[in-house]
Amino acid sequence: MQLFELVSPRLFRPLAGPNQAFYAELLLLLWEECRHTADYSILRAEAVSRAEDYFAALAKPLALDADDAGDEAEQPTRDPHTLALGFLLRLRRTGWLAEQPGSYEEEPALAFVPEVTPLLEALEEILNPRVVTYTGKLYKAWQLLQNVGEEKSPYENVLREVAGDLEALNKSLRALNASIGHYIDRLTRNRTPQEVLELFDQYEEKVVAAAYHRFKTSDNLFNYRAFLEEGLDDCETNYLPQLALDYARVERCAPSEAAPAVRALIQKQRDALEEMSTLIREIDASHVRYRKRAVQRAQFLLLSDRSAQGSVTALLRRYAEDIKTPDQLFEPDDGPLAARLKLWPVQVFGEKPLYPPAAPRTDAPLAPVQAGQLDEEQLRREQKLLLDYARMAVTEENVDILARQALAARPSVSASTLADEYPNDFARIIGLHTYSQSPRRCYDIQLTGEWATRGGFRFEEFTLTPRKEDAEDDRNE
Repeated sequence: MQLFELVSPRLFRPLAGPNQAFYAELLLLLWEECRHTADYSILRAEAVSRAEDYFAALAKPLALDADDAGDEAEQPTRDPHTLALGFLLRLRRTGWLAEQPGSYEEEPALAFVPEVTPLLEALEEILNPRVVTYTGKLYKAWQLLQNVGEEKSPYENVLREVAGDLEALNKSLRALNASIGHYIDRLTRNRTPQEVLELFDQYEEKVVAAAYHRFKTSDNLFNYRAFLEEGLDDCETNYLPQLALDYARVERCAPSEAAPAVRALIQKQRDALEEMSTLIREIDASHVRYRKRAVQRAQFLLLSDRSAQGSVTALLRRYAEDIKTPDQLFEPDDGPLAARLKLWPVQVFGEKPLYPPAAPRTDAPLAPVQAGQLDEEQLRREQKLLLDYARMAVTEENVDILARQALAARPSVSASTLADEYPNDFARIIGLHTYSQSPRRCYDIQLTGEWATRGGFRFEEFTLTPRKEDAEDDRNE
């Protein structure tokens, strides 16, 4: 039997005409009202009212489609009542709706033709995909197979249910795998690079749904697979007669045909489990592949945006398209940007034009260093300078030595007096102030608030005294 022997040959004309978007929305709007009724019907007056509300909210002039029934295309109109009647009439003529005449006590109604309800479900599924609870279906299949021996109708209530659940799981996984690429393309089209990267969070949430992650990470296929296979083996080994008998009753076939059919169905479930593993691997591979594609798109956008970097890149790309041979690099540039942009090949300046030139190497070996005879007097002078430098260095140890020398024969001394006594040791005198807070010092200083000038340097006067702890230790001894 062919499709158009069951449905009207003109069924798809509303969805292929100039008003296809409005017909689709109106169909889904009416289907939402009719899907839960006993015969998919709605009162005609209510259907007209819902259509009027839709076109009133649309507030857009529309022209009714010309039909094969002799109607001619009309002028665009905004009247909600006219549009509602015209659209509903066309849906009736094309086989979507059927009119149910009323009676004395009942109003006439419009009902969806039963054969088109799967199409409406498919349209609804496209717009609002259902989230499949992968783990729930696996758990249900496992529970059913565990209790197959106690079931009075093992084929109808167990094996057929398990087959339906596994088929639904594989169907949803195939849809998920097929939708990853399309979703990322829609997600990243006409977006800035920053938006592309931020939308990865939505991708994780909406495409690779939370149910899929739970399916992979918690009570997933890899935990249930062994139990499911054991249950299928048990069905074939221990419960095949009961399953065959119930199969013959439900499917109304000869008992001799039931056992091979049950074995084939059990093997089909094993194949479904294997296919499920393959689909999961494909989903993971697609997930990685399309994420890379989105990152590459973001990189492309970064190089082709309106920033300075993107503009320079575009200019260089244009020049690169015009240059076909190396000789063209040295030809005069008479392009539109020649007045503002000068491009030179790297051969003109070298590969590293900003680096300092290096002396060319020769094949001659390096000559040994010629060390002359050192003068002993000069050597002594250099050694004395080094010793003086070490002695005069402003280290904590040298500063302590100066403090002990200065306080050897007196209880205190001022910084200005030290500057007079040690005119060449001014750095260590300043070091007394620098290391005055060191825990290992042997002295204390007390600022006087006055300023002194010595050797061209002006500094705050202070008094140098032995450290209190050291003085107490000396008295105790």
